[in-house]
Amino acid sequence: MTMKSQFNGLPLPALKVDNELSVIDYSIEALDLFGECHNFTDIVDEGSLQKALNLLSSDFLQQTFELNFISKKGDLLLADVYGKRNNPMGFSLVIVPKDNQLQHISDQLSKLRERLRETDYDLFQEKERTLELLQKVRELSAPCIHLDRNRLLVPLFGDLTEEQVLAFTPRLLANIYENQAETIIFDLTALGKIMDEGLQYLDALLQSLSIMGTSSVFTGVKPEHAKRLYRIRTKQPMCFAASLQDVLSSDKWPSKS
Repeated sequence: MTMKSQFNGLPLPALKVDNELSVIDYSIEALDLFGECHNFTDIVDEGSLQKALNLLSSDFLQQTFELNFISKKGDLLLADVYGKRNNPMGFSLVIVPKDNQLQHISDQLSKLRERLRETDYDLFQEKERTLELLQKVRELSAPCIHLDRNRLLVPLFGDLTEEQVLAFTPRLLANIYENQAETIIFDLTALGKIMDEGLQYLDALLQSLSIMGTSSVFTGVKPEHAKRLYRIRTKQPMCFAASLQDVLSSDKWPSKS
């Protein structure tokens, strides 16, 4: 390109290109906006490139069309292009940038993406906090109460689910180990339904208690609970009492304190 341009004095970016779209002349404004370029396709955005090639390869050059350009700063620039065929060997193209509307929208989209990323992180943190609180609720739904040196009471609340059993099992086993408890009293007075998965995990817990030499006693058992518990009673030695008071006053499970 040469600085002795036919476009001198034109207050707009302008280019003269040949049929191969090589730039053979340009205005000062074009240099300021796009920098040095050897081919028109160097400054056209990839998304507009095929459109530009189709328009400029046509025998009939459309006088006005719209393209996205890339400035020398790397900004996306939407502009109207006014074209004129000078001779069979080339074109003159005047580029009229629009009022930064596309850049404004692009900036807005970038900010929106950033806000969405922040929102996703906030939601992730809220989810983590919710899961922690839910875990606490599950643990509290089966508190471990020390009655005396060798007996622990586990009152169950709500429905017996896999999540609930998994939540209180580690704490219960730790208490048994630390206190050398010999009897665990499961009070089902406030228990709702016994779910299939909950029953399976309760069965596994009772097996662990049996291995540790710890007895299991169930109180407050409703008819619907009995039907469910019968499915595992044949596998594990389980004892039943009508109420917690019966257990505490019975000689069958005495306290060593």
